[in-house]
Amino acid sequence: MRPLVGFAQALALDASTKESYGLSDDMLMESAAIGMARFLEEDEAFRVALGSSAVPAVALCGGGNNGGDALAVARRLAFSGRTGIVAVVSPRLGPVARRRLDEARLAGVSALEPTDERAARAVAEAGLVLDGAIGVGFKGPARPELAEFARLATLARGPVIAIDVPSGLGPLRSRESDPAPPVRAAATLCVEPLKAEAFYQGNRRHCGRIVPISGVFHRSAGLGSGTVLLEPGDLGAFLPEPDPDCHKGERGALAVFAGSPGSAGAAALCARGGSAAGAGSVTLLTGEALVPILSATLVSQMVRPASDPGSRRFTAAVAGPGWGADEPNARALDGLWDAAMPLALDADALGLLASAGKAPRCSPLVLTPHPGEFAPLAAVAMGADPDDPEALGLAARRARFDTAAVLAEAAARFGAVVVLKGSVTWIGDPDGRLAVWDGRDPGLATAGSGDVLAGLAGGFLARGAGAWDAAVAATLVHGLAGRAAAYKGFYEAEGLLPEAARISRRDAHGNEG
Repeated sequence: MRPLVGFAQALALDASTKESYGLSDDMLMESAAIGMARFLEEDEAFRVALGSSAVPAVALCGGGNNGGDALAVARRLAFSGRTGIVAVVSPRLGPVARRRLDEARLAGVSALEPTDERAARAVAEAGLVLDGAIGVGFKGPARPELAEFARLATLARGPVIAIDVPSGLGPLRSRESDPAPPVRAAATLCVEPLKAEAFYQGNRRHCGRIVPISGVFHRSAGLGSGTVLLEPGDLGAFLPEPDPDCHKGERGALAVFAGSPGSAGAAALCARGGSAAGAGSVTLLTGEALVPILSATLVSQMVRPASDPGSRRFTAAVAGPGWGADEPNARALDGLWDAAMPLALDADALGLLASAGKAPRCSPLVLTPHPGEFAPLAAVAMGADPDDPEALGLAARRARFDTAAVLAEAAARFGAVVVLKGSVTWIGDPDGRLAVWDGRDPGLATAGSGDVLAGLAGGFLARGAGAWDAAVAATLVHGLAGRAAAYKGFYEAEGLLPEAARISRRDAHGNEG
């Protein structure tokens, strides 16, 4: 796991590092520039880009520290023998950036103002463009000069490389509209600890490949931030470890409340997801009309009518995939909500929950909404009517551009670990913890994929994992299964199941069984 920090935390870290270690802005900039220039010289694609034109690189340099960073990188590239580098420089340079400009000029870097007609030509001809116009400290409305930098970046034919964050990437400032589109980068050279805002669902596509630049701050920096970026090797820490001598009863019994006419497949995928997570038994409870259909489909899972669940004692439940939102299911959700049993809710159950206005649940709870299902829940957490279009619009924008805050609000409101699914998945706990899975796998964007995820979460709950561990393990297994299934090309959600089952059977050290 890598720590993530918000922009405000990053600025505080910068200040505390200078105070604690007696470092200056100049020294921190040089440390960052060394790592960034080394990456550009060593990465094959960007090394080729640097050598593809008489103008190897153009640096777009605002007046603040990000502009100084870009100038320091440009000077480092010039030191390596690159000639013809151009810096497009704000006329309002601060003192630190001014020193970097003087150094860059002495190294042979040419300087132009943004309005100079030669600047546009240089950007269009450059092998690559360094975006150092606006950093994490930017606040308030963009000045015309910054808009000019953004316009210049759109002229780039080579890759745009963002320094720390793409210019313009920032918080949601208006309730009525999305933030202005920032510069879109092919790669972002992000000083560690990485910036949480870069992984917000509305921001991630603008960052391209996020490259950690280490060695600028102490290696422990950001460890107390409360937000982490998940990595594949983290899985073993969250999976419940099976006893080699266990029997099926000790691996848990999962109840799955799912399925309605036309949505039997969602119920089957969820039930099989529970088995793939290692639950000892899975019972699908569905409408009577679907029992013969699903009984013929499922071999390893029991199928019973929801009206007659039998005498089995369940250790966890999942509700919602393909379920429908009728009154009997609303009553069933009431019973599940009050039961002293871990519960995962997905799909239709989330809509019922948003409409019910329930108090936070005391027993373990995992919610697995996609953005459309999350908006009503977020509206409730904001104290608004989940059917109010204006509230839903604001909730949807906040999910994209204020992800950490709105997710924390929803988790606290419902007493749930919330898994906000997307190309980047965010997980929030009522205690304030946040985790991020930077999946970005288009293969998982297929009908039924979320039903498998809900089943995985339920299966891990049934096996005894806590809500946080079950949610994180399900997210990791689901994401890794998608990567493992990529050799098939585009696949149906059913194709995730054998991969998920294989990945789920790991010990605490991450070794496959």
